[in-house]
Amino acid sequence: MFYGHPALVGLSGVAAGLVLSWLLRPWVALRLAAVLGLTVLAGALSVLIAYRFAGDPALPAWWWLAVTGVGLSLIDMTCHRLPHTWVLALATGGLAVFAILAMTEQAGTGLVRALLAALVVFTGGLALFLALPDWMGFGDITTTAALAIYLGWIGWHAVLLGITASMLLLGGLAAQAWTRTPNSRVAAGPSLLLGGWISILTHTTA
Repeated sequence: MFYGHPALVGLSGVAAGLVLSWLLRPWVALRLAAVLGLTVLAGALSVLIAYRFAGDPALPAWWWLAVTGVGLSLIDMTCHRLPHTWVLALATGGLAVFAILAMTEQAGTGLVRALLAALVVFTGGLALFLALPDWMGFGDITTTAALAIYLGWIGWHAVLLGITASMLLLGGLAAQAWTRTPNSRVAAGPSLLLGGWISILTHTTA
């Protein structure tokens, strides 16, 4: 498919990196060198996505997850926030792609499963948040639910592995940070997204 050509996707990533640099301004102060680095990173990630998911009709969803995930991670690492607008963008971008695929390629079951996965993960996360409010922030819960949309598109086995991997990575990071500095704040976003990617790469064919 032409839209999945690595060069085209890479150029889209470069453009996305420039847009990200502008959109991140309220949360992250980027100097020129950092803007160039982010642009190169977004372009390189886009090329890798294009090669890894070549032929996958859901390639735009995986690209969107990678690009918005970089933005969310930078914000969280800088100011320990996962803004609802960014989480909503992460979720709606994937849903839009999956909805189009469901209408054009008879993949309605995948879309329903993605929505159910997000609901189940959000409900479980909300219960955990209410029981242990000091362990995870509400932004962490909504981010995990948004990630579950992508995992649910693949299957429940991907949801299970992705959420488990995310929690293990986050738990390990928190334990390491608290060993050095008790009660220190941990940026959960990168661990959550990395755990999701472990599952996505495991359960999709190259």
